[in-house]
Amino acid sequence: MAKSRGLLTLLLTIGLSQSISGQCLTGNDNPPTANPNADKLMIRSKFNFTLKVVKQSARLESKDNIFISPHSLYEALTLAFFGARGTTEEGLRQALWIPDSLSKVDIQRSYALEKSLKEFAALTGNVSTNYEFKTANRLWISDTKKIRECMTTLFSEELQKVDFRSNPGKVRDRINNWVSNVTKGHIQDLLAPDAIDESTDLVLTNAVYFKGLWGRRFDAANNKRDIFYGSKNSIVTYMRQKSTFNYMVSEELGAHVIELPYKGDEISMYIFLPPFVTTKARRGFRQVPAAGVTVGVNRDGIQQLIERMTSTERGVEELYDILDRGMLEREVDLSLPRFTVEKELPISSLFGALGAGELLEPGKADLRGFLENSSDNLHLGDAVHRAKIEVNEEGTTAAGATAIFTFRSSRPTEPAVFNANHPFVYLIYEKPSQSIIFAGVFRTPTSSAETN
Repeated sequence: MAKSRGLLTLLLTIGLSQSISGQCLTGNDNPPTANPNADKLMIRSKFNFTLKVVKQSARLESKDNIFISPHSLYEALTLAFFGARGTTEEGLRQALWIPDSLSKVDIQRSYALEKSLKEFAALTGNVSTNYEFKTANRLWISDTKKIRECMTTLFSEELQKVDFRSNPGKVRDRINNWVSNVTKGHIQDLLAPDAIDESTDLVLTNAVYFKGLWGRRFDAANNKRDIFYGSKNSIVTYMRQKSTFNYMVSEELGAHVIELPYKGDEISMYIFLPPFVTTKARRGFRQVPAAGVTVGVNRDGIQQLIERMTSTERGVEELYDILDRGMLEREVDLSLPRFTVEKELPISSLFGALGAGELLEPGKADLRGFLENSSDNLHLGDAVHRAKIEVNEEGTTAAGATAIFTFRSSRPTEPAVFNANHPFVYLIYEKPSQSIIFAGVFRTPTSSAETN
């Protein structure tokens, strides 16, 4: 009985949100008919956004490890997009790769549908027990601001009114605790003590958490200590197994590619291993480029790989096909380092590179769509994104959080083994939503537990 009542409430909420979204988001009492291709267009837009984030992140951090959640960044910016107006809205549309054929109403309906499907799955108990994957958004708004009633109806618990003025420290603790709870304690103290103060009126956060067990677990008895040839050579522990995996050598990307599925086969890690680059190659020896790519000197295999998979038409399509259509099975002798990475990303620089820099410019950002009083505004001043991943014999645990806040080669040969003993790119991909939820570049071990 309780489930039936909850289901009825959920369906009524969906219907109500669709009936008011046009007027609330666009000021149009008669919004156009929903675009029938909205979901497909949104999937491709999110994919393009992810590639741009990976490309720009690699440019911002060209020597160290990278680990990010494009999914988290996309969700946070989408929430801001709903309340944005004017050039801020235009910049966010550009950053999110939203085509002109999609209205803001289309975006909201797609956003609401995805959220409702997750709520429905939880309500009916139809949640996968093979892995844990959770994502959540919150917009923490000063209680001195009057939020539009339709926005409260549309986003309900995602909009939280808080008292920054009398006790910003308490609000900071509340936000950090929320992030910690969503990420099962893996992201702690996202907001630093000086991140917000009495003048703060808005904090935008997204948190994402994933924990999955390998479909084919590694046996620790097969582990081996050996050299990882990274930005600094280190002795690491390699997990090893010989099994059948989806695998290919991609001429377009110039890399070996392997899919490591997690239990349930709905989420997989894809590893892209470029050719090993010797010191001589770094000093000027040219490598044979993939089609359409000019390879200059002093560029490592990671830079070339990311350029191909994010910037060339054929490389982008190759990546899309690998993730969407899969690869052929083959017996592979796999060696993969056990590693843990936790990284923060310089969001201000990234948003500028994406075309959404105005969102963080004092006096320029226009987020009046969230507020009842059109002469009032909300101000964003800075942002932080932190993500963490742990890869071991059992599987992978990954978490990410985003907060936007205010305050004052040579072609690879057919391998006998897939030996990830030098820098590689990896993606964690959710197949049902066709979404890259995490992305990273592993260049060197960072913890003593990996090298001792």
